[in-house]
Amino acid sequence: MLRSNKRVPRRLAVLAVGLAAVLAVPVGSSAAVAAVQPATPAVSSVAAAPVVGFPGNQVNYQYDSVRLQMTAGGGTTPYTWSAGNLPLGLTINQSTGLISGLLRGSGTRTVTVTIKDATGATASTTFTWRVIRDACPRC
Repeated sequence: MLRSNKRVPRRLAVLAVGLAAVLAVPVGSSAAVAAVQPATPAVSSVAAAPVVGFPGNQVNYQYDSVRLQMTAGGGTTPYTWSAGNLPLGLTINQSTGLISGLLRGSGTRTVTVTIKDATGATASTTFTWRVIRDACPRC
């Protein structure tokens, strides 16, 4: 099988242009060093934005005891936790993100859990929480 002759001259031309660029820089100049050394990527010291973990949609029976630990990452700790539209009887610990309590009432709620990091950046997640009135409706 024969190779195409078109590739060899193009590769040589690219090599010749690159070599000419390196040779044209005076020896010992900072431009010569820059031409040989690859550029290093800049490292950013900015913290990633905070993110609240999605706990999945929740289903419990009325009068269940609940302990749901919320999770978060990114941002700058410590976080301050808050929750909106929790089912009756539940609260969130502002320091730890633990939702706990004894469920009262029934129905489905759309819960929003929000964190605020030390720099004031916020993040939130939303999920549904269904509370079923009777564990055994035919008993």
